[in-house]
Amino acid sequence: MRLVADSPAVQHVEQTWPEFRREPRHLRFGLASDGVSPYGVKKLASKKGFLLLALIIPGPKKVKNIDIYLEPLVEELQLLWTGVDDVYDGRTERIGRDRWFTLKGVLLWTMHDYPGYAQVSGFQTSGAERNTTEPPIPLDMYWWEQRWRDVEEGRIPAERVGLKRWSILHRLPYWKDLMIQHLLDPMHIEANVTKSLIKRIFRRERWQTSETSM
Repeated sequence: MRLVADSPAVQHVEQTWPEFRREPRHLRFGLASDGVSPYGVKKLASKKGFLLLALIIPGPKKVKNIDIYLEPLVEELQLLWTGVDDVYDGRTERIGRDRWFTLKGVLLWTMHDYPGYAQVSGFQTSGAERNTTEPPIPLDMYWWEQRWRDVEEGRIPAERVGLKRWSILHRLPYWKDLMIQHLLDPMHIEANVTKSLIKRIFRRERWQTSETSM
């Protein structure tokens, strides 16, 4: 796969909701989250035809509940899903289509490293106690929704399910029907694992050196 449009997840959206296949001007979004130091960023650019919208949440520590900051975005995505009427297409090269049309948009997926995945999705990625006698956990969001209802009604503890909270992204009416909800960024994951291994090795060597010098 070389283009995002060739991915099975995008093709699934176009097959499930054919209006996105018929109208190429509809918007397809991806939501990425990561820690960043703005003081080291000298230039931020994107290719022509694409738009990068950035939201920086200031503070010395990570956000405990990112849903508070995602709520305005989710409201806009809900509005785009129902459709915004009387949108004007001002591009002169557009031929054979109406200048005025109804614009729709869909959030295809989110993109993170592993800690960011836990923060946005609400899934518990560390310290969760799993019952190995249970069948494998499915990726079906309808299954997860039923388990979360069991948690809210007190039938099972949240630790048993592996969910810290039910993400605000589930307010989107199409979220459960997407093929992929969350993508893991291999570049950041590999970098984090490598850094952790290097720190572990050097700490161990320093400990052994101090032991032998005594």
